[in-house]
Amino acid sequence: MKQIILVLFLVLTSNIFGQNLPLNVELTKDSDTTFWLNYHLKDIEKLNLIKPLSDTNFLRISSSKYFLEILPNGSKISFYTKEIWDNVQTGESFVKSYELTSEQFNEIQSLYKSLQIQKIPSDNLIENWKHGFDGIEYIIELKNGNSYSFKSYWTPSAQKEFDESKKILEFTNQLDKIVDYPAKRKEFEKQIPFYGWTYNGSMVVIKIISNTKEYRKYKRIKEKQLKCKK
Repeated sequence: MKQIILVLFLVLTSNIFGQNLPLNVELTKDSDTTFWLNYHLKDIEKLNLIKPLSDTNFLRISSSKYFLEILPNGSKISFYTKEIWDNVQTGESFVKSYELTSEQFNEIQSLYKSLQIQKIPSDNLIENWKHGFDGIEYIIELKNGNSYSFKSYWTPSAQKEFDESKKILEFTNQLDKIVDYPAKRKEFEKQIPFYGWTYNGSMVVIKIISNTKEYRKYKRIKEKQLKCKK
């Protein structure tokens, strides 16, 4: 029965993803695109990151925390937030990217290889991997020549300890340290120009609002924008 389900899954994902990949690019059999594909590609477009159909080889790790694109030349970490006003998304967004050093590139590559992350299938193909509603989803993409993998892992820290979960947790934890995530995130948040925002569809943040002249002007602009969209 498991073999039949797996074959059906591979057929479905290949059909879905085939609409977004050129004929000479092959999706790996341990990938999972059933839920995240279209949503993810919209974010990639917004952040001006490398698309799967590009000729460029890349490693990319994405979550509600950041988008981390690893290349021999031009690695970067990008933060992305969407504006919330009156409990709805306005369509406005704010993006900021930080270039990584060659040392950071080498550390990430070394970590990826030493933990053998490439050999770990997407979590829906791992029997012991559990899912829930509140958590963080990591997406790991690897484009190498004509081969492309798209794998997702729900909240590694919430899993029981087994080989795959330990490696993914170690990988994501070490990445935060290598790219100095806390400091960069803090700097990014200081520059967000909105009074309310959401991080890649997850947490919503609302600023403490004081009834200043600046805020009243901003409020009028947003109310006018939303009214025009109706």
